[in-house]
Amino acid sequence: MHSLVARIATVLTAAFIAATAANAQSDSGPPASAISRQPAATVALTPSTPTTRDPAGSKSTWEAKDTGLAVGLAVTLFLGVMNAFANFRMSRRTTFINTVTSQRIKWIEQLRQDVSSYAGLTFHWVSTDLRDEVKRQELLQEIDRLQHVIRLRLNPSGEEDRKIAHYLAEIPKHTDRPEVISALLEDLTAATQRLLKEEWDKVKKESQHGPLSTRA
Repeated sequence: MHSLVARIATVLTAAFIAATAANAQSDSGPPASAISRQPAATVALTPSTPTTRDPAGSKSTWEAKDTGLAVGLAVTLFLGVMNAFANFRMSRRTTFINTVTSQRIKWIEQLRQDVSSYAGLTFHWVSTDLRDEVKRQELLQEIDRLQHVIRLRLNPSGEEDRKIAHYLAEIPKHTDRPEVISALLEDLTAATQRLLKEEWDKVKKESQHGPLSTRA
């Protein structure tokens, strides 16, 4: 975009310079060599001869000046419009990048909170003998809610995302084996750390080069 603007501005500027040079040449009068070749008698009579301005020549000189001024104004207007358009596009791009980056940062923080809450509540559920049935049901409902929320935040085509989804599906199958659930929770935490690291690297690249991708 900027190279195209520069090329067009160069062409218009050259046209303006050419028009100005032509205007200056028309105002300078006949060449000195032509005056030197005039007969002596003609030159002697020239001061006493009344001079008249050619209306046609004056009109053509005025038109040349007007053309040069018009070209200059056109160049200035064109450069101003293109500069405003370039600034508008840059402003929209910056706004879009900032929006995508801020949303990705929110996603990272929310996933971290959800996985940590899920892991903590699940470990508490399998390692604690809850005799209060009401509290037990409330705890199970919260664990189930977090499980579904985490899965909805994942990208089905992502490698680490699929691993997290696998651990979430395996954990409820081993409620009677605390040691297996503990190991699965460790695997879940490690996979989440790797995923968050990948996403944070994307945030840093997006802030410099624009959006790289969108999550499903």
